[in-house]
Amino acid sequence: MKSGTALLLDIGGQGCRALAIDNEGAIRFEASRRVDTRENGSLVEQDAQALANAVDAVANEGLKAMDDQSLPVAQAALAVQRGSIVCWDRMDGRPLSPVISWRDRRGLPGIESKSEQAGEIRKRCGLRFSPYGGASKIGWCLQELKEVQQAREQSRLVCGPLGSFLLARLLAERPARTDDTLAQRTLLWSRETCDWDDWLLEQFGVTVSVLPEVVPSRSTHGHLRRARQVPLELLMGDQNCVPFLNGRPDQDTLYINLGTGAFLLRPLIEPVDDERFQLTLLDRDHECRWALEGSVHGAASAVAWLERTQDCSIRHERMEGLRDRIDQPPLFINSIDGLGSPWWCSGPEPAFVEEHDEGDVDARLLAVLESIAFLIATSVEAMNDSVTPPRRIVLSGGLSRSATLCGLIADILEIPVTRLESAEATALGLWCRLHDRALPGEHFQTVTGQHEKALMARYDRWRSHIEAATKAS
Repeated sequence: MKSGTALLLDIGGQGCRALAIDNEGAIRFEASRRVDTRENGSLVEQDAQALANAVDAVANEGLKAMDDQSLPVAQAALAVQRGSIVCWDRMDGRPLSPVISWRDRRGLPGIESKSEQAGEIRKRCGLRFSPYGGASKIGWCLQELKEVQQAREQSRLVCGPLGSFLLARLLAERPARTDDTLAQRTLLWSRETCDWDDWLLEQFGVTVSVLPEVVPSRSTHGHLRRARQVPLELLMGDQNCVPFLNGRPDQDTLYINLGTGAFLLRPLIEPVDDERFQLTLLDRDHECRWALEGSVHGAASAVAWLERTQDCSIRHERMEGLRDRIDQPPLFINSIDGLGSPWWCSGPEPAFVEEHDEGDVDARLLAVLESIAFLIATSVEAMNDSVTPPRRIVLSGGLSRSATLCGLIADILEIPVTRLESAEATALGLWCRLHDRALPGEHFQTVTGQHEKALMARYDRWRSHIEAATKAS
């Protein structure tokens, strides 16, 4: 383990953060920059140059703060949203496309003809065939963006995960490389070879010449341009960081990260083939570490949807005490950004069902929070068909600050639940992976659950509604 402070960069859907964490796991500095996300129907994107500038700014703030505090900087690490992609010029790092978000579905028309190959695609890369994967987004850029086409003709083009683009911008060596956890999310990566798959490339019309090199997450990827002695030694998908809060992912634990979406990761002893879930590569070191992954697309994004439709602002404080104030909330069909596991379909339009006062925002807010817990419970029940039920659950992410939501999850699942007290799950997971150390127990808080018959009855009614809605759609 290197002695010194680590600079950890966490790139999320709304912007980026830089944290300096010392050898004891204490956060010594943090800075953030917001980068707006543009949403228009199926299009969800960010300005790539603005994001690169923001990442550079917070990284420099972190380095300056550590210098001011006389903290030696040992290494840096970077985590990004996994399915987001960018195209850029390999010679100067200039972006040739926006950051196309993992949530973006613009490539859907171009992949419908590949549906017959869905089983083979999943067999090869481990992930379900869907527009959320990077392949359809890369294909769209190759077909629709003139600058991308010109750069390809001049052998200057790189298309790849967001993390690859940021390495090219942050590091003195300007590498064109990515790690396995991000490469897998493109749907172009082979779980057999841990490299680009020729058959998958052919299916999506992508040539290997425009893709970055694939390397393990834990590698010396290069050195920071603004601090050339500081190596960047870890690149990972953001959700993959969470199971490393335990030092090594624990096969008896279900990790649920509650962010824009909610991601459920159950580490595995051996790979499991269940078409209702993703087979996610957590990391590749001496061997591959796998997890069964479920997804709830509408978590914090569902709360944001409620803010837009009700024309109000909802802070975390408003979520607390809802269960004491509201006896009979409506039920919410939470199909924000489509339905994730175990259905994987667009689903019906989001809607509240059962009679209620449409002007009662708090009742609707509780219904949204219950729907997130209901979606999680449905995935856990289906996941238990393939693996033994977990012995404990670890909650993390920005939405885990809601005691109401955490309590709902504990009540429905009736499994011991702990919550990471810090909202910085990704950065702390990066730190744990860098140091091969578990986060001390005092960073976690026990969530007390209780069996509530009325809640379970609403869950049963909600299941009936959503099963009918998915069949109809």
